[in-house]
Amino acid sequence: MSSTFADIKTKVRKVTGRPSTNQLTEAELENYINDYLVYELPENIRLFTLRQTYNLTLSPNVGNYALTAAERNAYLSYEPPAYVDGYQIQYFQDEQAFFQKFSQLKYSVQIATGDGTPGPYTGTYSYTPIQPTTAIISTLNAGGGSLTCSDTAAGALTGDVIAGGTLNHTTGAVAGLTWTAAVPAGNAIYMSALRYVTGRPIAVLFYANVFFFWPWPDRAYSFDIVAYANPSTLTLDTESPELNEWVDLIAYGASMKIFADNLDMESYAKVKVFYDEYQRLAERRTLKQLSTQRAATIYGDANGYPWQGSYPYS
Repeated sequence: MSSTFADIKTKVRKVTGRPSTNQLTEAELENYINDYLVYELPENIRLFTLRQTYNLTLSPNVGNYALTAAERNAYLSYEPPAYVDGYQIQYFQDEQAFFQKFSQLKYSVQIATGDGTPGPYTGTYSYTPIQPTTAIISTLNAGGGSLTCSDTAAGALTGDVIAGGTLNHTTGAVAGLTWTAAVPAGNAIYMSALRYVTGRPIAVLFYANVFFFWPWPDRAYSFDIVAYANPSTLTLDTESPELNEWVDLIAYGASMKIFADNLDMESYAKVKVFYDEYQRLAERRTLKQLSTQRAATIYGDANGYPWQGSYPYS
């Protein structure tokens, strides 16, 4: 039985009663089919076929990893368990729960004292190493107004300062700090920042499309987690979807989109009866696959869970 992109297009034209390209262009037809396949099908039903392992190589002294635009479009969701070099780690999606357990506090330290000039000033922040982009340096000018600056990922200082100041995130050394106004003699110059510790990560927070690891990696590690991928777009008439059994589901789904855009709700309702049947058929493979294994619980395995005594970091 043939199950190609061309077959799907033929069926959509039959179902919608649009056999001619004058009624529905080829480009429009392909867009309807791929829009349903890539954006709607995987959201309507999470199919076992779309489960993959997402892998990320962790770099030394880098704790936060933002998903690229391509990754945000390629994957629908991420689910535990998560592993670092094969060791299962705790997985969080609640920012509050993560930072309650792995608290990160800023400590304010006086790093220099005003001498009546804008600078340059030098000093050292003692709580190191420092998480990039978390530092704030502040003082008061002669009128009592605030002067502040912050650090960039590369260690440059920006804000109420003259370009050229730097912060060494490893040693905490501040150099070339020159304000845009004079700092009266005796006025304290304070700095606060988040520090980090290094080691093999034991926990990860996925929040705002960013993976936050704790502790930060002290060397390169391999991070793995289950991810649901988007189906591949069909481009050639000879291509087929991931599973041949999706052909009718895709065709009816695309047909419903065409009817909806034309406000033909009577035809939409008729087609939905067939669509629902093929959706149930598509789900059966996943349901059968899942039925062979008992749902995991925190009591179901004597080893390997971060909250149990056998875990190396307990």
